[in-house]
Amino acid sequence: MIIPFRKPKLTDADIVHAMLNGSNDSMERVYAHMDRYFRQHAISMFAGDADTEDIFQETMIHLWREVQTGRIELRDGAVCRWCEGELRPMTSSLTTFLMAIAKRKHWEQLRHNQRTATRLAGDDDATPEDPRLQAAMDSISLTRYGDTVADEVQAARERIVSDCVLAMSPRCREIVTMFYYEQRSLDDILTEREENNSKMGLKTSKYKCMQRLRQMVADAFKRYDL
Repeated sequence: MIIPFRKPKLTDADIVHAMLNGSNDSMERVYAHMDRYFRQHAISMFAGDADTEDIFQETMIHLWREVQTGRIELRDGAVCRWCEGELRPMTSSLTTFLMAIAKRKHWEQLRHNQRTATRLAGDDDATPEDPRLQAAMDSISLTRYGDTVADEVQAARERIVSDCVLAMSPRCREIVTMFYYEQRSLDDILTEREENNSKMGLKTSKYKCMQRLRQMVADAFKRYDL
């Protein structure tokens, strides 16, 4: 009886080492390992129309850059990551980290598609956003999907916007969260919120809430010179 030879399972340390110093063969093995894990979980994580191939490619490039730039490194055999100026052991596996990046990439893809559709259709649901507020909201998405922002200014912006959202009325907090963070349509929100009985009323509420949030964040950014 011939027992087939099985290669030992890749560890996170193996993956980091291969990305730094590995041969083509070892990198192909890493790629195949990550690809299998990604495809096993992509079905339940992303909508059927998501461009999963592009998401995976961009996610692998991002992970490779994290290793190549030293954001992720091996220290005494442990996989660690620089966060807020400190090298810390990673609390999740690299495959879990990979899917966190993938979630962020998917969010960016949805956001891009929505903006494109808005420009083509002239959808009046969209309202111009303050660039500094939008940058802060974008930075929040990184933390929401597990990709920690190292830059101290970005981290400060995250905290400020989060605090401002939490400080809003429950009504405004719910609308802002559903529309901007969860990417829900106005029609979808309208079916869940009994307070708004018309789409126009919801549009008005959304606009007033965003005006308030924009002012709160702008004042805080100015106060802290951000």
